[in-house]
Amino acid sequence: MSKSLPELLDPRKAAAQSESYRGDLPLAGLSRLQSLVKTGQLDPDQGPGGGQAAYRLHFHRDASGRDVVEGSVRSQLRLRCQRCTEGFDLAVDADFKLALVAGLDEAEALPEQYDPLLIETPVIRPRDLIEDELILAVPAVPRHPEAACRAPATQAPSDTGTLRPSPFAALAQLRRAGAAADDED
Repeated sequence: MSKSLPELLDPRKAAAQSESYRGDLPLAGLSRLQSLVKTGQLDPDQGPGGGQAAYRLHFHRDASGRDVVEGSVRSQLRLRCQRCTEGFDLAVDADFKLALVAGLDEAEALPEQYDPLLIETPVIRPRDLIEDELILAVPAVPRHPEAACRAPATQAPSDTGTLRPSPFAALAQLRRAGAAADDED
């Protein structure tokens, strides 16, 4: 049975009781994610933070008796393309399996199917798990697909509206002239 997401949660107790949570989380409330998404050009009905993230979290013990949390997060993030600076939507559809660990030694001993979730305090904020997965889905350099991007022109228009030559064009000519002179010697 799915419950509403609590602000704080004891993950070991939740795993022992096999608790599940499912719902939607407003992206505007995820402050770490907000620094990565483009604001201002979103759907006005979604507000400045834009949209929701649909999540599912299931805490349980696996066959080895390990406390784990399995989940998924689905959302649409508005990002700024680093090539053309225009906004674009990134569909996030992430599934994860985290094993609760108390230290790095325990994390290194985990089976390959699990990522570690380091538990340093008795309680966690489950919304942080959801936000972490959304942040991990954002590429290091967000860009449109190559064919969909309108990259800026290599020559910028001058004040008169005509294209002016690249400031490096003269340097390239000097270099070619120097190479031609070297060939003649």
